Amino acid sequence: MELFETPLPGVGVRYEFTSAAGDRLGVIVRRDARREVLVYDDRDPDACRATIPLNGEEAATLVELLGGTKVTERVSDLRHEVEGLAIEWVTLEPGRGLTGRTIGDGRIRTETGSSVVAIIRGERSIPGPGPEFELAAGDVALVVGSIDGVQRAHRLLTS
Repeated sequence: MELFETPLPGVGVRYEFTSAAGDRLGVIVRRDARREVLVYDDRDPDACRATIPLNGEEAATLVELLGGTKVTERVSDLRHEVEGLAIEWVTLEPGRGLTGRTIGDGRIRTETGSSVVAIIRGERSIPGPGPEFELAAGDVALVVGSIDGVQRAHRLLTS
C-alpha cells in the first residue's frame, strides 16, 4: 500500500492512502498531539465527507484497537522535533529487493544514510534489528533518515 505524506507548515503532517475497497483515508498529525481522521469524498478528491477530531488519548486507543504499536507514536513525536526527518513504512514483497537477505546485505545505512529502526512481522514488533536480521516477504520496515535517504532506502528494500 502506498502512503502519501504531506507536511503542513505550522500544523503538522497529513498522511493519506487508499484502502483496498477504494476509499481514500487520511490522518492529520498535529504538532500539539491532536489527530484528525479524514474520509475523503468519492466524487471530489479534495473534499472530506467526514472529519473526526481525536485527542492524544483517543488516537492512542484507536491505534491499539487497529493493532498498532508504540513505535509509531514515538517516531511521529520525533519527526516534529527534528527538521527534515523523513519516516516511511516499507512493505517487502516476495522475490523483490532485500526479501530473503539481511539488512547488512543491503548496506542501507552506508548507501543511503538512513536506518531501518524497526520491523513489523505479523503481530510482532522487532525494534532495532541489527545488520544480521534477515528480511522476509510481508515484513514492514520502518525507515528513518533524510527525505532523499529514505527514498533511496525504499528503492533498495523493494526493487
